[in-house]
Amino acid sequence: MTRVTDYSGEFKSTLRLEDLPAEFLAKLLRMYGQFYIAIDGFWYLGVREHVDNDTALAVDKWVWDKATRYELKRLAALAGITGDGIDVVFKFLQLVPWLQATECQFELESPQRGIMTVTRCSILEALEREGQGREAQICTEVDMPVLRRYASWFNPNISVEPLFLPPRTDRSGICCKWEFRLE
Repeated sequence: MTRVTDYSGEFKSTLRLEDLPAEFLAKLLRMYGQFYIAIDGFWYLGVREHVDNDTALAVDKWVWDKATRYELKRLAALAGITGDGIDVVFKFLQLVPWLQATECQFELESPQRGIMTVTRCSILEALEREGQGREAQICTEVDMPVLRRYASWFNPNISVEPLFLPPRTDRSGICCKWEFRLE
């Protein structure tokens, strides 16, 4: 089959993802990450609207606890990611679906310390547009446990601590910054 750069042409009954070029697949993967986050946001807002914010937050935490465990086993196995260092955690994070909807930089300062800096986050941007001040709560009560769960799955001696969390004064600045430390 002829390789395509998008799917604007005729219907191809035998089209497979393997037929698509890497550039298109990368765009598709980023979009799937955005869908992942959008679905999370839609159901959160639905629970908040129909019940209340405390219930929505409690269910969100429960869902992300289950989702990260599901993700860890499958994604690490698929990618062949093994080991127990911060570098291994960073390799995993580079492939996490929801992080495809962000722009992250990973800096491995040493085998004992690494920094993850998020410079663009669609979740934070949506919360800032909403204007209800929930960003600190979501980043602290949902994202922090998720990142800690990822790290501890590879090595329970890796701690994850925020160096910077929202709210931010400059919306063009850093969204959040995390320190990963092997103790």
